[in-house]
Amino acid sequence: MTKILVVALDACDPDTIRAMAADGEVPTLARLLDESASATTRNPYGLFVGSLWSSFFTARTAARTGFHCWEEVDTKTYERRLTSPLEIRGTPFWETLSAAGKRVAVLDVPHSKAKPLNGVMVCEYACHDRHFGFHTSPPALAKEIETEIGLTPILTAEPHLVRDWAPDDYLHRDGDHRTADEERALTHGLVDGIELKTQLSTQLLAKGDWDLFLTVYGESHSIGHQQWHLHDHGHRAYDVALGKELDPIRSVYRQLDVAIGEHLALTEQDTTVFVLLSHGMGPRYEGSHLLHELLRLLDQAESDGYRGSSLKRFAKRKVSDLPGLASGVLPFLRRRLARDPLPAVPNWATPEQRARQRYFLSPNNFVFGGVRINLEGREPSGVVKRADYDAVCDQLSEDLLALVNVETGEPVVRAVSRTSDHYDREADDSLPDLLIDWGRSGPIETVWSPKTGVVHGPDTHWRTGDHRPDGLLLASGPGFTPGASLSDMDVVDFGASLSGMLGVTLGEDTDGRVLDWASESSRTPARSE
Repeated sequence: MTKILVVALDACDPDTIRAMAADGEVPTLARLLDESASATTRNPYGLFVGSLWSSFFTARTAARTGFHCWEEVDTKTYERRLTSPLEIRGTPFWETLSAAGKRVAVLDVPHSKAKPLNGVMVCEYACHDRHFGFHTSPPALAKEIETEIGLTPILTAEPHLVRDWAPDDYLHRDGDHRTADEERALTHGLVDGIELKTQLSTQLLAKGDWDLFLTVYGESHSIGHQQWHLHDHGHRAYDVALGKELDPIRSVYRQLDVAIGEHLALTEQDTTVFVLLSHGMGPRYEGSHLLHELLRLLDQAESDGYRGSSLKRFAKRKVSDLPGLASGVLPFLRRRLARDPLPAVPNWATPEQRARQRYFLSPNNFVFGGVRINLEGREPSGVVKRADYDAVCDQLSEDLLALVNVETGEPVVRAVSRTSDHYDREADDSLPDLLIDWGRSGPIETVWSPKTGVVHGPDTHWRTGDHRPDGLLLASGPGFTPGASLSDMDVVDFGASLSGMLGVTLGEDTDGRVLDWASESSRTPARSE
């Protein structure tokens, strides 16, 4: 009978883990990298920050979960509004397994809410993302955990608070940025929290005869956001002494390696084990804080125009002409801005501005910018005719690609793509129409193009790290060839494949497919190394 253990490390950077494995710092993961089959996991393009986990557990594409960001612009009013995981469409795959009679244990899957199962469910004990407060199924288990194990120092702060927040954003931070002592307190609190979470998780693992045991660690997510600057020697906020003392990323990753080892020690030989590093981390370089003003200026340039003027001809030069143009302009701009700094631009439009403009900022977390076209017949005051949609998207994409980082001389935007190129859209979705992949060569604070002129806004956010798209799956156990490389895996297929391994088929309202390796008879690698 198939038994499955999944240990997932939320936003644990695969490249950093590989480097640490080579240095001997994470012996359990080093062994798994050598002895497991592996696959790169592909997460929802452009939307993965908010949609990864909901696509993971509903086996639906990001366009069909109804939840891609913690806020959105209401498509009926142009007002910003907070969203909720309660709006997620689809059934978590573990509920389908439970209904089929499988015993399941599910711990700390982000954006999930505990419901009665044939087994146990623990929610928001140690999650980066908090919505509903710490709770369990059965409900009495929460009190038992609190009494016998205790709450984690960081991620279970204010355990019963029902609020959309991330505790690591606020704990041990009295000012805009943390002091050295506050940095120490955060690092040590997260490391200590991993030990408590491991105690809880391994106790539950040992108690039940589980068909599926799924546990997710949120500390890797938290440390990546808050303290990347103490890991990345090239970061402008890197502190040599404190970085050497703490290196918080490595400290947390080492403790996670211990946690994985403790879970593996409790598994039987015929258990199939998956270790999932959900997606990566890196320095937080993005331009979302400038996007509203950039879109306003680009809309104004197109709407008001430079009719008949030489400036119009200047502004309409091809993007390929910009390197030479920028090389002449940027030194002058740098000298002028050093002498006479610009004020910061506003971050957000008003509802009235959104209603007037042809396009506006569509909230999409920060790694990818989002733009919504104010489309006639879809938005309440749509100004772009459907016949003009393609032309508006094409022109705006060209204009965004023309933006230059004044400090570095590099493009601000690496790529612009249409959401419809990646997803089958639904008529009532609130998704962006365009996805902006920011150039991440350095901080984006002052940008220029012929159409926008200079736009400036300092990036003062306390988060210094942010997400990278791809993850890593390590698979071992019956049917998996050690060291084999499996085909890349779309995260939407994982729940369907785990269910397939247990002989359960998900409903027709899902998009995930059962991958070849989920069938023991066909669980062969795409290629071996």
